[in-house]
Amino acid sequence: MAGWKKSRSANPWTLATDLELLESPPTGFTWQVPDEVWALDEKSRKNWFLQFDSSYEWCSIDDRWFLRGDLELPYTDRPGAWKWGVWCEVDDSVIDKYAELEDVDGSNEPRMSGKLACKIPLHPDSLGLPVEIQLVAADRRPELFLPMNSVDLLAMEQRHGIEYERYQEIVAIIL
Repeated sequence: MAGWKKSRSANPWTLATDLELLESPPTGFTWQVPDEVWALDEKSRKNWFLQFDSSYEWCSIDDRWFLRGDLELPYTDRPGAWKWGVWCEVDDSVIDKYAELEDVDGSNEPRMSGKLACKIPLHPDSLGLPVEIQLVAADRRPELFLPMNSVDLLAMEQRHGIEYERYQEIVAIIL
């Protein structure tokens, strides 16, 4: 049986092939900043980081707005979901609505539009994909949904879920 166990190496997670499983294997991966930040020249990037608090859920770069949200891939063979904590580029009106409702439940609000601002591993065409943004309870990040008519692999995985083998593939790539 395969599973995840704690390692003493620099990489804290190692694929185990025995029954020694971790109590809580990885369940997601979150980008600290949009990919656009890494595209800045070194001096601009350093200046940007001096002004940015990584606990923020939104930011701007050169008059472009970004919002962090969760894109979930449900598991097909057990309860739960893999969570990609990604950034999406949005209009300033989305940031205004998010700021207006950040301390209340926004789940009854209509979905808003954006586009992915992170290149997701195993999904080379994910950068720029359109997303629908659903505000949720104040203590959670907005939920992100790929359009129902999208045939992209990421959209298919979000709609139909992933099996344990795909979960292992994802975790192996990000670690």
